[in-house]
Amino acid sequence: SVAKLPSGGVPPILYTFAGLLLYNLMNSVISRGSNSLISNSSLVSKVYFPRLLVPLSTAGSALLDFVVSLLFMAVLLAIYGVAPGFAVVLVPVWLLLTVCLAAGVAFMASALTVSYRDVQYIIPFLLQLVLYASPVAYSIGKISPHYRLLYDLNPLTWLLDDIRWSLLHQPQPSTPILTLSVVVPLVVLLFGSFVFQTLERGFADII
Repeated sequence: SVAKLPSGGVPPILYTFAGLLLYNLMNSVISRGSNSLISNSSLVSKVYFPRLLVPLSTAGSALLDFVVSLLFMAVLLAIYGVAPGFAVVLVPVWLLLTVCLAAGVAFMASALTVSYRDVQYIIPFLLQLVLYASPVAYSIGKISPHYRLLYDLNPLTWLLDDIRWSLLHQPQPSTPILTLSVVVPLVVLLFGSFVFQTLERGFADII
């Protein structure tokens, strides 16, 4: 690797690409979802329907991008002679949980953007910060102990470990990490839905 970043004993391109699969999916869902209500303001203000569907609908195109990238990942695995183990069947689970995590954030961001338009400018900065604060291109095992706790508290870190286990024969995440990988995205999704529905009453008047 040009940057000499640790990659868990697998070709750096595979390690980084596996990380980008989930990060790009999360980035797309949050970025598109957070602006969805403003982009569809005429529809939101004139037609009654479950408005939660507006940010959620943006996940469709993000999922399509993910599938295309996953196919490219399969080509890279074949080129480098890396055969995923039995855990590859869990890839759809990590995909779904990443969407849940991102959708929960998108629900909150889109609802807040209606009242506070500056949120739409803060989100890209925060997503860029998450990219550098997550082991997308390098192994968390090489993180300094002084900063390890910050990484361990990052839900994306858990999901990155999960998908690399599934695709690249990386060590199986511990039971607590696997449990948190499931529970936290679902909690964020439910909390984001609650925040959205709480603020939804004033959407039509503000937009």
